[in-house]
Amino acid sequence: MNKIMTTEHVGAAGTTRFRGDVLRRIYRVWLVRKLAPILLLEIVVLSVLLYGLGRLVFVERIFVNALAVLFREPSGIVGFGVSAFIHAPAAAKLFAIGLVVLLALVIRLVTQGMLRFILVKENYFGRIDEAKRVTHSA
Repeated sequence: MNKIMTTEHVGAAGTTRFRGDVLRRIYRVWLVRKLAPILLLEIVVLSVLLYGLGRLVFVERIFVNALAVLFREPSGIVGFGVSAFIHAPAAAKLFAIGLVVLLALVIRLVTQGMLRFILVKENYFGRIDEAKRVTHSA
């Protein structure tokens, strides 16, 4: 006779484990579907901003000068960055501000996604549910 696994054969621990595996898989799919379009859009916009900034400013010279200042006087790098920003054209300033804001958003999105993935992988939310059940049944 072909045995079908039911909750009688598996037990409560097996059912919980199976439910947790299914929920983790569903959450991974949801996470990818939620984060992927936003992340892709932000990467495209970031690329456009970087390209525009590269067309406005000779980025290689900025890095060469910044490294020269850094190796000559490390504490002067902040003053160099502020001075370079102040003396840049208005369009370059807007591109730079947009780039910094978008880069912060990308970093935030990636770290949130990684944190959520780690929490699901470690079954953090399952442990919270179990702790609630234990406290409510006591």
